[in-house]
Amino acid sequence: MLREKFREFSRDTSSLGQERVDAANALADALIAAGHAENATVAEWKDALNEAWADLLELMDTRSQMLAAAFELQRFFQQARQALARVQHKQQQLPEELGRDLPTAEALQRLHCAYEHDIQALSAQVRQVQEDAARLAKAYAGEKAADIHRHEQAVSEAWSELRGCSQGRRRLLLDTVAQFRFLRAVRDLLLWMDGVRLQIEGRERPR
Repeated sequence: MLREKFREFSRDTSSLGQERVDAANALADALIAAGHAENATVAEWKDALNEAWADLLELMDTRSQMLAAAFELQRFFQQARQALARVQHKQQQLPEELGRDLPTAEALQRLHCAYEHDIQALSAQVRQVQEDAARLAKAYAGEKAADIHRHEQAVSEAWSELRGCSQGRRRLLLDTVAQFRFLRAVRDLLLWMDGVRLQIEGRERPR
């Protein structure tokens, strides 16, 4: 908001001021061309006026750059906080249940695949924070540089933890599904063997 107001102020001031300076310069040139008795004084005033105007333009440009830099820094902090909040929210959504049977475990496995797809969408936002932090760190020193590093580190560490937990859960679900499938195969095989045994025992014994 402040940046936009100053940009508008700077634009209006530059336009109006340039018109007035140009008019003053034209008047001074006319006086000098007409051979005014105070030509030297008029020329000095003209030079002083143009120098003051150049200083004012430089001051406005410097102020505009400072506001732009401050705006970019605050935007980085806001984006970093938003990214951290989203990563932490996804971390809280990660369940611990593995399922008590094969259908439940397979359903949880499918849900986790969708979950991993969702968190992958966060990678672009995290990467943007990391890239912005690296770029801004070159322009700042001291406390601001440390603050930039803290924000970036918080996001990167939370993102690393989220990915680690997600990968760990994926492995657990894979193991759980594999275990239930093995148990089902064993149960089916035992039932089959029981059936074969009954058939064998049920046959008429030879006399």
